[in-house]
Parts: sequence; structure tokens; C-alpha cells
Amino acid sequence: MAARTRKRDAKVGLAEGVPHYLGHRERLRARFRESGADAVTDYELLELVLFRAIPQRDIKPLAKELIAKFGSFAEVLAAPPQRLAEIKGIGEAAITDLKIVQAAASRLALPKPSTSARQATSRIQFTSGT
Repeated sequence: MAARTRKRDAKVGLAEGVPHYLGHRERLRARFRESGADAVTDYELLELVLFRAIPQRDIKPLAKELIAKFGSFAEVLAAPPQRLAEIKGIGEAAITDLKIVQAAASRLALPKPSTSARQATSRIQFTSGT
């Protein structure tokens, strides 16, 4: 019986040495929500983007590798899909998510159309199918 107790206690002891990355995603999301984009580094912002495409893996080393290879968050987003695919751990889903963020950033950088132009575009979108 004593041997069983020691074995069980040993397993419990392992729980005390919980890896540092457990809860990392939620802590990073919380810091971003509470403090904004300036509170995270380029690689952390990249982690936040990649979390959805790569749900069950420690993303930090991959994000750091991408930044090291391409130079910055912006350069990772701008990298050709073929170059991104050369990185072990980056698959089609991750490349698609990175390209979605790049497209969104490009749209945000466009000059805003005037209110009358937006209204005309809305009418065209809703009435062009009839």
C-alpha cells in the first residue's frame, strides 16, 4: 500500500511542475485586450494571429522563427506563400490566416471614400442582383 501512495504522490508532484506555456494563449489574449497592441511584441502579435490556425501547439518558437527569418511582423505578412510554406509548422491554414490579415491591413490603409460614395456603393451592392 505504501508503494501505491508514493507512486500517486509522485504523479501529483508532477503537476506542481506545470509547463510555463500552459495558459500562455489566454494570458497573451488578456494582455492584448487590456493594454492594446502596444503591449505586445511583433512575435506575440504573430502568435495571436496564428493561434486559430494552429490550435494545439506551442506557437512562440514558430512566431520567433518567422520574425527572425523575415525580419518583422509586416514582412512575415508580406512574404510570398511559397516562402512561408518552407517553414516547418506553417501549413495552408496558417498561410491563409496570415494573408487575410495582410489583406485587412491593406484595406485599412486605403483612403476612406466619402459618405456619398459609400452610400452609392451600398446601393450598388444591394441592387446589382435584381
